[in-house]
Amino acid sequence: MEYKEDIRIQKTRRDLRKAILDLITEKSIEKISVKEICDKAMVNRITFYKYYEDKFTLLDDTINEIRDEIKEKTLKNNYVINTFDDASSYLAEIVKNVVEYIEENRYLIISVQKNGDYKLFDIITYVCEAAITELLTQFNRIRKLKYPIPVAASFIYGGFVATIGYWLNHPDSINQNQLLDIINDIKNNIDSLEFLFET
Repeated sequence: MEYKEDIRIQKTRRDLRKAILDLITEKSIEKISVKEICDKAMVNRITFYKYYEDKFTLLDDTINEIRDEIKEKTLKNNYVINTFDDASSYLAEIVKNVVEYIEENRYLIISVQKNGDYKLFDIITYVCEAAITELLTQFNRIRKLKYPIPVAASFIYGGFVATIGYWLNHPDSINQNQLLDIINDIKNNIDSLEFLFET
């Protein structure tokens, strides 16, 4: 009986998260009422308040759920890096996954940003930062970096994140394939980061 209740709770939360995402693409969070969310999710207000304090906590919960999805779809665990080729392949795979996720969810990400909430893009930044930090941490065991890992990582991921951010907000400036070509060129020339390592 308890297991069935857990499934019902999960479904209710999922329905509420989907409802707020649908509504937020139409108008600002300030103009969305709890009643609209409940109507769209086919949930009564008492049930809503059983799980969420207000529409903002629902939005936070929804963004946290998306964060976990982004991490699951993009970050690769237990990836061993021994050479520059390993590093370039790892980096290219992560960034490609991020780009594909953004392309699939561009409208949603932009809608959330228009509401003054940059958490989704912060999550994308976090994924790039985590991937490159892991890459450099592994590499540092093989060959010592000249600079602290967070400094070297921020130098590398800063360029990726800025480029991805520009592409997100200016989709007509460059298409997904062109962006992936740029990333592939960086991947093929990752040995140009030689200056980050001790000789």
